[in-house]
Amino acid sequence: MAFKSPPAKIHSYVTKLLKGNVIKNPPVWYPATTLAPPSPTFLRERDPSKANPRADLPFETSSTSSSQKQELTRSSRSQKHLRWKSERPQKIVYPEDKLRRRFYQDHPWELRRPRCLVETSGDGTQRNWASLLQEGRSIADLTGEDVVQYQMYLMSTGKTERESYHIATSEFYQYRAQEETEARVAKAQAMAFGLKPRRSFVLNGLKREEEALLEAQKNTSQF
Repeated sequence: MAFKSPPAKIHSYVTKLLKGNVIKNPPVWYPATTLAPPSPTFLRERDPSKANPRADLPFETSSTSSSQKQELTRSSRSQKHLRWKSERPQKIVYPEDKLRRRFYQDHPWELRRPRCLVETSGDGTQRNWASLLQEGRSIADLTGEDVVQYQMYLMSTGKTERESYHIATSEFYQYRAQEETEARVAKAQAMAFGLKPRRSFVLNGLKREEEALLEAQKNTSQF
C-alpha cells in the first residue's frame, strides 16, 4: 500500500517501523531527513521573502477583533477565496510571435507549401539576415519564417514595424514571382522537347472510373 501521510511524518513513520523491527535497515534517505526534515506540503511559496513567519492566514492578520475570528470548518474551506490557486508556468512570449502571426494571417496559403524539417547543410541558426535570400539557398527554399527573421533584422536597424514589413514582403513577392516565371519557362522548354504533360490525380481518377464503367457495361451486355 502506498504511503499517504504528509511528507513531514515520513521520518517518524519509518522510526516506528525500525523500533518495531518491521524493517531491519533504515532507508538511504533516513539520515538526511533526520538532519533536514521535509516540508509539510509539496507546494512552494512564490516569493519566500513575502512569506509570513507566523504562517497566519490573511483573515487572521486583519484588523478584526479576536471575537470575530472563528475556527475553519470543512465547509468554509470550500469557499472561493480560501481555495488553493494552482501553480502554472508563466507564459513565454517571443517578439517574433506577433510578426509571424501577422504574416500568416495575410498569407494563409504559405502554410500549405511543403517544407523540409531536416537541415541538410550548415547551422540554420547562424545566418546573416541582412538579406532575405541566404547564401547557398535557392528561391524555392524561402518560407514565411525567413520573412519574419528578415523583418526582425530590419527593425533592429531602426525601421518601424510597418516599414520593415513592407520591405520584407516586397522582396518576398519578387522572389515568388521569379520562382513562378522560372517554373513556367522550364515547363515550356520541356514541352518543346517532346515532354508529355502528366495528368493530375483528379483526371487520372476520372479516367479510371470511366474505364471501370465501360468494363461493367460490357459484362452486363454479355448476359
